[in-house]
Amino acid sequence: MKLESISVAGKDANQSGVGKKFLIISISVTVLLNLSIAIWFFMNDMGRYLIK
Repeated sequence: MKLESISVAGKDANQSGVGKKFLIISISVTVLLNLSIAIWFFMNDMGRYLIK
């Protein structure tokens, strides 16, 4: 009986959407960081860093 209550609580926790929100936020932050680095490269003469 205890195992059933634990599994039901686990299903309720998965359906709350906290993991999905965290995933969306982490992907958004990663994309923003990559875009800012790419913009910085284009603003600061990209060939100086890539071609030596």
